[in-house]
Amino acid sequence: MKKVLVILAAAGFLFAMSSCNKNCTCKTYVDGQVKLTVEDFEPAEGKKCADYTTVVEVNDKKNGVECR
Repeated sequence: MKKVLVILAAAGFLFAMSSCNKNCTCKTYVDGQVKLTVEDFEPAEGKKCADYTTVVEVNDKKNGVECR
């Protein structure tokens, strides 16, 4: 399950990076630890940074992508 979540998060993150307008910072979490941080990426027109957040908490540990 964790591998699937990481793959989905990475795919979503790459999709989010494809076309952009405003700067955001996104972090990819696996078992509550930051595995990847991307700063200064711009979301697609009409989107907010939070629209790319796909974090799920399991046993009080974050898994997924969180953008601000």
